[in-house]
Amino acid sequence: MTADAPSTRGGNADPVAGDIIWHDGNVPFSPHFGDVYFSPKDGLAESRYVFLESNNLPAAWQTRDNFTIGETGFGTGLNFLAAWQCWTQDPKRSKRLHFVTVEKYPLSRDDMIRAHQSWPELSDFSHQLVDIWPKETMLPGAHRFILGDDTISLTVLIGDATDCFGDYDGAIDCWFLDGFTPSRNADMWQPKLFDALASASNDDGATLATFSSARIARDGLKDAGFTVSKRRGFNHKRDMIIATLPAKTPSEAGLKIADDPWFVIPKARPPRSVAVIGAGMAGAACAQALRQRGCDVHLFEKNTHTASAASGNAVAMLEPYLTVDNAIMGRFYEAGFRFSHHMIKRLAKAGLVDADFCGVLSMVTDPRTQERQNGLMARLPDKPDLVRALNRDEASTAFGLPLPAGGLFYPNAGWVNPPSFVNALLDGIAIHLSTEIVTISDDTSGKVLTSGDGVQHGPFDAVIIAGSTETGQLSQTAWLSAHMQPVRGQISTFPQSLVRGVHGRDDIRCVLSHKGYITPARKGVHVFGATFARDDTQTDLRESDHAANIAQLADVLPDVAKMLSPGDLGGRAALRTVTTDHLPIVGPAPDYDAFLSAYPDLDKGKNYARYFNAPYHKDVYICTGFGARGLIAAPLAAEILASEICAMPLPLEKQLMHAIHPARFIIRGLKRRKITA
Repeated sequence: MTADAPSTRGGNADPVAGDIIWHDGNVPFSPHFGDVYFSPKDGLAESRYVFLESNNLPAAWQTRDNFTIGETGFGTGLNFLAAWQCWTQDPKRSKRLHFVTVEKYPLSRDDMIRAHQSWPELSDFSHQLVDIWPKETMLPGAHRFILGDDTISLTVLIGDATDCFGDYDGAIDCWFLDGFTPSRNADMWQPKLFDALASASNDDGATLATFSSARIARDGLKDAGFTVSKRRGFNHKRDMIIATLPAKTPSEAGLKIADDPWFVIPKARPPRSVAVIGAGMAGAACAQALRQRGCDVHLFEKNTHTASAASGNAVAMLEPYLTVDNAIMGRFYEAGFRFSHHMIKRLAKAGLVDADFCGVLSMVTDPRTQERQNGLMARLPDKPDLVRALNRDEASTAFGLPLPAGGLFYPNAGWVNPPSFVNALLDGIAIHLSTEIVTISDDTSGKVLTSGDGVQHGPFDAVIIAGSTETGQLSQTAWLSAHMQPVRGQISTFPQSLVRGVHGRDDIRCVLSHKGYITPARKGVHVFGATFARDDTQTDLRESDHAANIAQLADVLPDVAKMLSPGDLGGRAALRTVTTDHLPIVGPAPDYDAFLSAYPDLDKGKNYARYFNAPYHKDVYICTGFGARGLIAAPLAAEILASEICAMPLPLEKQLMHAIHPARFIIRGLKRRKITA
């Protein structure tokens, strides 16, 4: 047996627990856990026997529209690759396969490539996995990837297995209980883990298989409600465990008591046709996510063209939103940036989206900004692939022109042309322009949309309200107007030749974010701005706003700013919608009056009474309120809604799902006695 030097895994804050060394050429070994990731003799055969065959695969997924596998311990991805290959080779397979897995110390891409050399028969699948596997550090939270011609979803939960599955609604159909052996990884194999697996299982029941036959696993599974038995282990191993979780009774699976029943998502019937209102980035992303799931999507836009609001700007920053304290807002936007970055990079590589991952420099502008940046570097001190601190000289070099201060540099960020992104998302979608939807009603076949000219459209199985002003004008969502605010923003533009005239041949190399922003030249034009005017719903181009943008630019590029005149600038004004808590509104549409009647005494405390699940407007969903962060939030929001509507595993933890749920405003109001039944 040979061993190479230790290799530190990406995403690891603990170099002991995350380091690996190599045995027998390409077999990764964890010195912290004292165990190999897979059998050096035949890890693939063991995976097929222990996890596929023992969970009755492929038969279990046959005749199913969706099938979801849950796993503890992604490791090298061997079990995922084996399951994917098996599913692809089965002519009777389900329409889609979902794989939800946990990994506390994810392998780097290079380490994964090396480990996969042990299984040349999986090379086609390995190449696809490695291609989407991040080069950057994988921060804790949910990472959603789409593979296999949009038929495979891989959700990787970075963190502790018990915590991750305890905060996840997955409707898991079968479990691969993997990971390092109980004697070497006792922290994972605990009773709370088995309870979490049972909680995240499908109401219709689930199966489970594990290589282990340890007593802690047998007893823990039994106590969590599984029926446990033994099977002969792989190769020379005497025993392994297989288990089943019985289906819940109709009363258990239907109207069930929950700690937060107002956030329980209504169980949807698989839709065939879906209407989306609004053809901006949110609507386009929703349409594409549903189309990927086989839905017939019709998109309705009141204006004469798509991307008519803020999504029509020539350039938008693709910048991560990281917080010092890892708060809810930061966690959501971190997940959103990850999802958007992966999607846009894939589309840009295919030549469908105009984007440049040139980096974003967030410059220090005042003591408060400096304090925040110091805190962020304290949180992420050893993640230069995600963010690094630059002094003034380093920042000036990265930007390409002299700057008055340093700041934080995000090397994987950049800019995107939103219209090209919207157009790529709308490929293959039926679009109805100049069609303003004024009512959503029901008939015996589904939802009917009526436009301002009296024409009816539909019926549809579901409707998504993804516009901005439309949310406050439709009866199902009019109550949300009190929690949303229109914001006017104007950007300004000037030619690249002006910068070269001031600074010679030097060009702006990356996006600069200060109190405003300025982008590198796209088609010979720089974009800078932007104004932020609340409760201003006009979109006329104003010299006063150009002047405000110039004044802001003068703080960082005075030599350029003094060459600009408001009357000579190009630009564009558009409206954005922000919410009172700065998070978007994503989820099923609550029936406001019914909510008030269902939860009249929440102000008396959570334990005052137990409530049943919340009332909603059937098959009506909301996707709005992104403000200036649509580029890093709308694609993930669309993935969330498409997963909810099609009854598929969600791409986020429950805590984050609750934070963006439309009902949050009603519940807060009731608890704080600001609204009453």
